[in-house]
Amino acid sequence: MTATPRRLAVVGSGVAGLTAAYVASKNAHVTLYEADARLGGHADTHLVTVPDGRGGEQLVPIDTGFIVHNERTYPVLLRIFAELGVATQDSEMSMSIRDDSAGPHGLEWAGALKLAGLFPTWRNATRPAFLRMLAEIPRFHRRARRLLESEASDVDARVTFGEFLDAGRFSPTFRTHFAEPLVACVWSTDPAQALDYPARYLFRFLDHHGMLGIFGSPQWRTVSGGSREYVARIAARLPDVRVGTKVTSIEETPDEVRVTDGNGQVAAYDAVVVATHPHQALAMLAAPTPAQRELLGAITYTPNTAQLHTDASLLPRQEKARASWNYLRRDPATLADLPSVEERGGPVTLTYDLSRLMRVPHLPGAPDTRFLVTLGGLDLVDPAQVIDTMEYEHPLYTRESVAAQARLGECETPRVAFAGAYHGWGFHEDGARSGLQAVTRLGLGWPEDGAGAGRGRHAARRPGAPAGTDPAGTDPAGTVYRTTVRHTRRRPWKRSFAHTSSTWVVDLDDLPDHGRTAWTRGSFEARDHLGEPERSLRANVEAFLDLHGIELARGGDRGRILMAAQPRAYGYCFNPISVFWCFAGDQTLADVPVAVVVEVHNTYGDRHAYLVHPDAAGRAETTKAMYVSPFHGTDGTYAVAVPTPTAGPDGRLHVAVTLRTDDGATFSASLTGRPDARPSAAWRAAPATLRASLLIRLHGITLWARRLRIQPRPEHHQEGVR
Repeated sequence: MTATPRRLAVVGSGVAGLTAAYVASKNAHVTLYEADARLGGHADTHLVTVPDGRGGEQLVPIDTGFIVHNERTYPVLLRIFAELGVATQDSEMSMSIRDDSAGPHGLEWAGALKLAGLFPTWRNATRPAFLRMLAEIPRFHRRARRLLESEASDVDARVTFGEFLDAGRFSPTFRTHFAEPLVACVWSTDPAQALDYPARYLFRFLDHHGMLGIFGSPQWRTVSGGSREYVARIAARLPDVRVGTKVTSIEETPDEVRVTDGNGQVAAYDAVVVATHPHQALAMLAAPTPAQRELLGAITYTPNTAQLHTDASLLPRQEKARASWNYLRRDPATLADLPSVEERGGPVTLTYDLSRLMRVPHLPGAPDTRFLVTLGGLDLVDPAQVIDTMEYEHPLYTRESVAAQARLGECETPRVAFAGAYHGWGFHEDGARSGLQAVTRLGLGWPEDGAGAGRGRHAARRPGAPAGTDPAGTDPAGTVYRTTVRHTRRRPWKRSFAHTSSTWVVDLDDLPDHGRTAWTRGSFEARDHLGEPERSLRANVEAFLDLHGIELARGGDRGRILMAAQPRAYGYCFNPISVFWCFAGDQTLADVPVAVVVEVHNTYGDRHAYLVHPDAAGRAETTKAMYVSPFHGTDGTYAVAVPTPTAGPDGRLHVAVTLRTDDGATFSASLTGRPDARPSAAWRAAPATLRASLLIRLHGITLWARRLRIQPRPEHHQEGVR
């Protein structure tokens, strides 16, 4: 299909389907199918009737599925809220663990509620295992971040959460009272299954949401009036909404897609977005491809029965330990008569305090009422206090499902796109992002002139997406990355050196302008890089490329150059390595750049620019030409890894260089990082160049003190790059 669809069907009205329908409706006629009697999926608001204290009644909106979001990691959802005028308010995020099997008094504690939450009773301070667990939490965070910062390998990708905990020798108390509840709460999954989650995948999520540290979590928010507010506003903008209409068949032909509903009615569309759970999507396809059968069938879900109620006995007994998320580890003796997970309503017993999460105002007619949602507690909740019962499903992440997720693009066809939170971590933003990506691929993305549009025609976009869109928010230009720099020497003895830093990725056509604060926040100047100081950075890179017969301009477009470097700040700039990714005018960031320039600086003031042509994985080789370290000569070959950086939830910056000298010695240096979403990121990045310069010199002094042989330094010809 080459023409933009004029008639689009969206099957499924969860957040993925709603996003797809809303964005596509700006340029096409959209029909939205929903098998249920209501729209929204996990955006599920209940209007609860309570006394108003004046002899009457009032309605209180309570969300039981999608409850919270934040401004750091929910960009697609926030753009929809902004366009629709949806109001939000601060929420509160905290987690408690109650273990009824831990001795005669049990064990209760809560995180994010200060010391009172950690020690709601004096008995916690007398438990050595509990105190050790608290000390292990920072170590867990450090080891998890170290795994993320390391270069990914097939072995790392297969390491499970349980294997990671075993390798780190974390205590049994840490596993049962922190690690397992954390994963079980986030994904509403069986604590035993939580140990089978791929560790790297899990830690990417936790790091992305600020959960791999004691501090640094984003401010969570909730929709004022409940998530029904955004659902209703999207529905009001759609021309054809068919609630209670189940789709039974989707048949693709060369000219159209035929959709058959449960009433036997057949409608033809130019394209279809299937925004249901994967097993439901597979069942609808009239003639699924082998890839669709394999990949959609590999992603499974965990069912959970949820109850909206007011029974506070599910919360920790100690008031100080009560939190937003409340995990209950039951005494095995109480489960003797209930061996079936189905009888409990799910594999995990978890209670959300919605009065706390949604900041429900004081209710004069019901001052002591707390609105709660419990998963897996059918046998515990007082039936007299149950308001409603719901059935939800959540993606189950295993090695197999994560591997299938990475290949979901193979399911796409010219006229059929798939969407759903299973394309990401299973959260509301993942669903919204997948819905946007699906319609963007079909040519129906957000208009360029809308707020938050992409950064021009070179934004990273899926095949078929219109120019000027960045549906996944992966364009790295203007992003600050929190990075780790590592040097590893293996001869004559092994020594590693690592430090944290910050690195910018900038577009040479759109450099950050910090105005009067540039001296302290940083600026990018031609004098600090290759070429002539009087010219612009871009002009100098183009001149260097021209020396090698490379021209970026094609089809009337001058191309694009991204640079990874640290800025000049406090009157100083030093970049051991700066990288320039050069894209031709007919390329996107998803393509392999026509050239990459790796500029190396040494502490003597020399610089050299290496031109490399990386493969699809960003790998290349080049001969060493400049004296960089006093402990290495100029012999040898560099193996370089310079994949194009990305931003967004899975964003990554990775630059690695391995030197293999003529005598067989190897030396490795790498810079790896993730986007820094903190408002202070630019300020934090400014002094990084001073700190890095000092640490490199201190490291050199250490090697010299250990009598590592110093190599003679030859004169270096700058080759027109200075």
